[in-house]
Amino acid sequence: MSARGTILVPRPVRRAIVDHASREKPLECCGFVVGASARAMFVVPMSNVARSRVRYRIEDKAHIELRRLLRVLRPSMSIIGVYHSHPAGDAWPSATDVDEAFYPDWKYLIVGFKSGRAILRAFHIRHGRVYPVLLR
Repeated sequence: MSARGTILVPRPVRRAIVDHASREKPLECCGFVVGASARAMFVVPMSNVARSRVRYRIEDKAHIELRRLLRVLRPSMSIIGVYHSHPAGDAWPSATDVDEAFYPDWKYLIVGFKSGRAILRAFHIRHGRVYPVLLR
């Protein structure tokens, strides 16, 4: 399957995602990717209210509060994606991830630890289909 699009994720942003995932193991971590267009500027770690090893859920209220905050920031930024981890799995969307991908314009970043070390990958998920996205 060929890559669909690119997302620029600077090294400090990647490190923040992997560090969050490492701290939360063996549970899944989650958070938002904030930026402009396809450029990640920072991440906002969130609590995984599912408290699960195989599933994540971000509280609706926290999501809404972040969207409200971002509306008043200058320069303009928005949520461009979400990240989560698979503490014992691959960096590939699970069936649940695909079923619950409600934002087709977002990038979905996943940290997998199946090999014992962190692997970060990005995807577009639209209409039940998974498209890899190049990380730059």
